[in-house]
Amino acid sequence: MIQKDYKSKLRFKQSGFTLLELMIVVVIMGIISVSVLPAMSNITTMREGAARDDLVRMIEVAKGRSVASGMPYGLEVNLSTHVVRLVQINSLGETEITYDPLTNGERSVDLPTVYPGVTILSMINGDGDSGSGTIWFDYEATPHTRSESGSFASLNTETATITLSSREQIIVYPYSGAMEVQ
Repeated sequence: MIQKDYKSKLRFKQSGFTLLELMIVVVIMGIISVSVLPAMSNITTMREGAARDDLVRMIEVAKGRSVASGMPYGLEVNLSTHVVRLVQINSLGETEITYDPLTNGERSVDLPTVYPGVTILSMINGDGDSGSGTIWFDYEATPHTRSESGSFASLNTETATITLSSREQIIVYPYSGAMEVQ
């Protein structure tokens, strides 16, 4: 009987943690959390930078395709869905989605899906209008505006600006189509 009490006490001692063990675990968790928090903010910064770079590349593709084909191409920005996509004016003068020849899919980016936490705050078109719209480029990569029917309206006289949730701005200058990120 004495032997049974000893075994039950021994089991009881082995089933718990000492205060020292708990304190060590808490200290280790604190060290890990302090080192992970800066890494999490770096991830957000990297997402914002990648989204910005993706938009700049898409604008460059629109400019390049317009020069190569002689047809107007543009970057369509939808502020309500935060989706940007490459569009073109076809031979009938209609706006249509541009497809990627490698993937046979739309050339578009859904920013919140691809880059969680990144959205487009605003867009000012080169004609001074703000809201959703398209930045168009002609055969000389000159930014311009088009009417709803797709016909040429005018050369841009003001900068076109896309502002991201990171407060970074992609600026497309009139006449030259040169870009700057601020």
